[in-house]
Amino acid sequence: MPKQVDHALRRRELVAASWDVISREGLEALTLRKVAAAADCTTGRIAHYFDGREELLLAALSSAYAAAEARMVRIERSSRSAEDRLRGVIHEALPLNAERLKEWRVWLVFWAAAATNDDLAQENTRRYVAWQRMLARLITEHAGPVNAQNLAFALVAMIDGIGVRTSLSPDARHRKLARAAIDRWIADLDA
Repeated sequence: MPKQVDHALRRRELVAASWDVISREGLEALTLRKVAAAADCTTGRIAHYFDGREELLLAALSSAYAAAEARMVRIERSSRSAEDRLRGVIHEALPLNAERLKEWRVWLVFWAAAATNDDLAQENTRRYVAWQRMLARLITEHAGPVNAQNLAFALVAMIDGIGVRTSLSPDARHRKLARAAIDRWIADLDA
């Protein structure tokens, strides 16, 4: 009897291996051979699931965004207060633990690549638009009738800045400062 293969699981394993390579060595070091070594498989297995390096890269970026989005959607749909949901979604967007730090390191590499790769740029833009809409909804729920779109745009820029800074210096002091900055922003929103 032929062995049953979970193709979705295999794709996720290969994407996770690409995250490991990217976060350790950067995008320019990402080769199918290195991903295969990280996944303990052959490059032939990668070729079975992805039509080359570019498709694997796009899958890795999509996976990083999807993981963050899934956590944020759970928070947005929770029964917590509007302020707690807003704060929770913002915290999920920041590299405040090992998992999210790895995601941020993948994003940093992809943002640089998106400057010259239309497929990556389009995927990045699509995800940012959805995320900004979510933040605008949460801002409106928390602060009432405000210019939520502009506030969400500014909040995304602030999160990106804090995230880059925290990714480059991932010590406890920067994580504490990141949380304090978000708390101050939310307090100012209430004022």
